[in-house]
Parts: sequence; structure tokens; C-alpha cells
Amino acid sequence: SWMDQYEDWFDLIKREKLMMYFALSFIIIVSAFCIGAVMFTVTVQKKQEIGVMKALGAMPSQVVRVFLYQGMVIGVLGSVVGVLLGLVVIRFRVLIQHGLAKLGMDPFPASFHDINEIPAHVDPLEVFFICLGAFLMCSLAGLVPALFAARHDAARSLRNL
Repeated sequence: SWMDQYEDWFDLIKREKLMMYFALSFIIIVSAFCIGAVMFTVTVQKKQEIGVMKALGAMPSQVVRVFLYQGMVIGVLGSVVGVLLGLVVIRFRVLIQHGLAKLGMDPFPASFHDINEIPAHVDPLEVFFICLGAFLMCSLAGLVPALFAARHDAARSLRNL
């Protein structure tokens, strides 16, 4: 059958897809650590404002929520921009491939894959789960700095210690 005839081809595609998930998951993890580092920097820079909030009676959970919401906003914006850019690249993938081939950097040479264009299939369910995972990781990346900020003493924060 056709499936048996091209079994090696399908195995290659499955391996490529698995490796792509592996590489992209590391990219998401690194970006979550970067967001956590930025959030930690923001908490250090906003130490006096946090002290004022706590001196005015803000509960630690309220301070945590402020920074958690900031991480969530970053997660939503990053996911939306990432999906939009990804869809634009998929839409213009043939033009990008031909442009790279003219520069001598064809990422998918026809001699290797026996195809002239990069095939693409967008699965909305996969896109949704990837966006959800990225959003959750960005939100959780803001949680550690938020907990750090919430346990600071108001008097020490106001004295900038």
C-alpha cells in the first residue's frame, strides 16, 4: 500500500516533529527563566513601592497578585504575538524558503526531501495547548519573584535596605 511504500518517509517526519517539540520546549523554558529574571529585577526596583503598599495595609497575597498579574500579561502578549508571527511565517514559508535558497542557505533542499516546498499543517488544538503551556510557564515564572517581594519587611523596604 501507499503507507507501506512511504513508511520510511513517515518515520522521518515523525522524528522531525518530535525533535521540533523537544527544541521548542527548551526555547519556552529558557524564555520563562528570562521572564522570571525580568520579574525579579522589577521586584528589586520596586522595593520602595512594595514597602508603601505593605505599610498602607496590603496583604502579602495582594502583593503577590500584582506581580503574578504582570507575569500573566506578559504570558498573554507573548503567546498572541508568537502565534501571529508563527502564522505569518507559515503563510509565507515558500517565499522565505526561496529567498534563503537564493542566498545559498536552503534549509530544505529538494535533493534531500524530494519536495520543492516546505509542507505545513496547522493544528489549532496543538497551537492552543502550546499557547496554554507558554502562558502557564510565564505566569509561574512571575510567582517566585512575587513571593520574594511579598515577604519583604515594609520598614526595611521603605529605608531601601
